[in-house]
Amino acid sequence: MAGGPVSGGRPVVSVVILTLNAGPGFEELLRRVSGQRGDFELELVVVDSGSTDGTVELARRYGAAVHRISKRDFNHGATRNLGISLSRGEYVALLVQDALPLGEGWLAAMVENLERDERVAGVYGRQLPRPEASAFTRALLGSLATASPERREQFAGGPERYRALSPQRRRRLAAFDNVSSCIRRSVWERFPFDRTDFGEDIRWGKRVVEAGYRLVYEPRSAVYHSHERGALYDLRRYYVNQRVLMELFGIRPVSSLARLLVAVARSTLYLYRLLRSNEEAAAAGALLLLAAAARYAATSQLGNYLGAKSVSLARVSPRLYGRLHGFLSRGI
Repeated sequence: MAGGPVSGGRPVVSVVILTLNAGPGFEELLRRVSGQRGDFELELVVVDSGSTDGTVELARRYGAAVHRISKRDFNHGATRNLGISLSRGEYVALLVQDALPLGEGWLAAMVENLERDERVAGVYGRQLPRPEASAFTRALLGSLATASPERREQFAGGPERYRALSPQRRRRLAAFDNVSSCIRRSVWERFPFDRTDFGEDIRWGKRVVEAGYRLVYEPRSAVYHSHERGALYDLRRYYVNQRVLMELFGIRPVSSLARLLVAVARSTLYLYRLLRSNEEAAAAGALLLLAAAARYAATSQLGNYLGAKSVSLARVSPRLYGRLHGFLSRGI
């Protein structure tokens, strides 16, 4: 459907949520999204991948337009493209099913940035740990760029300037996160998300910044979003993340066994100090903090190492690579 202003000049803003058995917290998410305030017409679109727990029926009760696909057809990039294509908003917010908006201005804070400057392609918001999150999760998430209270604008000044930057600088400028974001439809029509199983947001961020658009991190738009994950999930996530960073920016910080050992040691020390500086986490005691830091450092850096080595492994032993990649990319 075509987006744009409705009667009275108010723009349509769509919120697209991808779901699969969203669980008991989904109604609170729908209630908070429905209660957003702003000078716009709100539309809610849900793309469901085969829920059997009442997610679809609940979404419809809150007025959502629901489109159903099979679980096997889900794709992080393509399914978001589908949701956007089914919406009619001039601006389209993307929200995961377990991110809970804080306050009634979550959406308006992102829309304001898009309204103010037509060169802003997308806005993404702050992520805070859930109130019930563990002390380790709170400390770890609090150190990330998506937890910062400071607003950021990401602009390179054009394609040539962007390409001339260092890989790490290009990565920082391309940062974008579809846990909670809002994009300009006209830019998406030019740059839809890539069909990919992981990293559709940073891939899109790179393309639009390289094309001369701006991205904005807006901390006034915040959600609760955190998980208590195990070591296997951390290993898998860092593996697939490293592959994306290597593909897009050529970044390979852990490219040898020697570098792996150094990275684990440095990461352990950094995390231990981070946990010690958190009053709630520090109460657990030094040994427990050191063990938690070492476990996370080892799995995350091993994931980076395996991701960096996966390309050469694919050349040397395609069969072994296929098995390893299938195992490490599962469930992310």
